[in-house]
Parts: sequence; structure tokens; C-alpha cells
Amino acid sequence: MTTRSVLITGVSGYIGGTILSSIREAQGPWTAQLELAALVRSEHQASTVLKLGVKPVMFSSFDETELLEKIAADFDIIIHAGAGWHTPSAKALINGQNRRKTKTNRPEDIYSFEKYRESREAYHQRTTDITVVETGEAVGVTTHIVMAPTIYGQGTGPFNRYSIQLPAVIADAVASGTVSVVEKGDTVWSHVHIRDLAALYVTLLEKICNNVTVPSGRRGIYVCETGEHSHREFSERLARAAHELGALPTADVMEINLKQAGDKLALGSFSRAELSFAANARTKAVIGRKLGWTPLHGEEWESTFRIEVEAFMKNPPAPKEIPQFLKKN
Repeated sequence: MTTRSVLITGVSGYIGGTILSSIREAQGPWTAQLELAALVRSEHQASTVLKLGVKPVMFSSFDETELLEKIAADFDIIIHAGAGWHTPSAKALINGQNRRKTKTNRPEDIYSFEKYRESREAYHQRTTDITVVETGEAVGVTTHIVMAPTIYGQGTGPFNRYSIQLPAVIADAVASGTVSVVEKGDTVWSHVHIRDLAALYVTLLEKICNNVTVPSGRRGIYVCETGEHSHREFSERLARAAHELGALPTADVMEINLKQAGDKLALGSFSRAELSFAANARTKAVIGRKLGWTPLHGEEWESTFRIEVEAFMKNPPAPKEIPQFLKKN
């Protein structure tokens, strides 16, 4: 049986860690092909993934593009679930896979996955997405881009199990005593459970390992969703859950303007606040469902607010390191 070496980046994060655990839990003969590796930054992370039967690959920063290109040359499939906003690293990983394609003479077995990062900085991510597609086409590496809307639910990875958007609103609400909503909150976002998002990666990986042709490149941009919500609904559900649990003195929500939202929820970034809390982002996962992606956790949307508030109160997530340029408008 042909083996497939798979490198996963971002395993210390919410999405990458859940993708890793979901692949490890996957069933079927195709899983016997997989040799899993994870890109990690510390000895602690390395020892943790090693105990899971996953080979650790050490690096320090996504700025180390020469090292990343060298690392990528050793893998058939790369699932890049870390730093989706970082264009140079994405390009380096694809160029490294081009080197592998040349070395192994197996171009049909070289794949690169890109995630749409959860914090959704539109310009930087769009630049990366375009670069991924164009670089892949130029060097003959098959690429797939997975785009996610609001992601909810507790992750299943070995490290961080928190998302960004909901904990940020919870933290602000606990600090201020009230859940905020931008203006009337009538803008609408799609949403997906973290485990259903990871399941889409598993579906794609299974198809590839079974030699099924799936859309790639310009046609290989996959969205995923299991429902949608208005931002007012989001805030009201959170306020009710937090009030019932005694975390807030009231279940009312407070309307704020976009500048206030930037200061309170987006590190002072007007554009990120608008995109994440005051814009429409409605999608339909047509291609994924045609491939057999079957989400199982869509009905957990209503209960996720209480679960995440409880988890936040018991163990508040550590502050995340945010790239400097994402702190600007």
C-alpha cells in the first residue's frame, strides 16, 4: 500500500488541533496510508504530539520561509491550518512541495490545503488565497482552500480548544457587565461547528487517499456551514446564557457603534470589527456536500453559548498573540 506523508501546521491552535484529532479518529482502510507529522514550536508541543503517534517537526516562526520550504519537500500532503494570513509561508510550503514533486516524480500525489483563518482579516487572507492558487498552478501543486464562517463549539485538539470570536465577546461582556452588539445587529453570518469543519478536511483527505478526483485550484475553494445567524441573535443568545449562569447582571444587550466595537472587540481595528461583527457573510457548502461531507453538529448552535460561557468561567483562555499588522486599521 502506498503511504501518504501528511504534515499539519497549526496543531497548537483551535482549528489545526481539531483537524489533527479528527484525522486520528477517522475510520476506514485509507487511514492506514497516513504517516502524520505536526509542525511545532516547543519541546512540550513535540512531546505531546509524539505521544499521540504523530511525528513532531520543529520550527520557530512562519517567517522562516527557507526552512519551511525545505520541510515541505518531505511531505506528500500539507494541511496548513496555522497563520492563514501569512502569505510568504503559504508560498514557501507550496514551493517545497514542488521540490518533492520533482524528486519523487509523483505530481498526482502532492497536495496543499489552506485554511481560511478564524479571525477573518479580509485583505491579508485574500492575498494569501490568491497566492496559494496562483503559485500552485504555476508549479503544478494541487491546492484546496477551506473557508469557514463563524466557528463555534469546543475544539478537540491537544492544546488550545477555544475559538477567537465568541470568547472575545464573552471576555468583553464579563469586563463591562453587558454583551455588546454593533448598531441594530441585523447583519448575518453563516456558522459551523469546529468538528464539522474538521470533518470537511477529513472528507477531502479520504477522497485524495482513495484516488478520487476532487475540485482543486481555482475550483477547489470549499466553504462550510450548517446554518446562519444575525449578530443580534448571537449577542442575545450569549447574554441570556451568561445571565442564567450568573456571569452577567442582565440579559440585555447594549448597542454600540463601529468605533466602539473596534476598541472593545478587535484590538482597535475598525475594519476587523466591521468584518467580524457588522457585515454580511452568507455561504452555502455546495461542493463539500456533493463530495459526501455530512455535518453532524449543526443542532448544537443553540446550546453552544451556555457551554462556552461555562468553559470560559472555569478556565478563561490565555490571551492570544496577535500579529502586529492585524492590530491596525
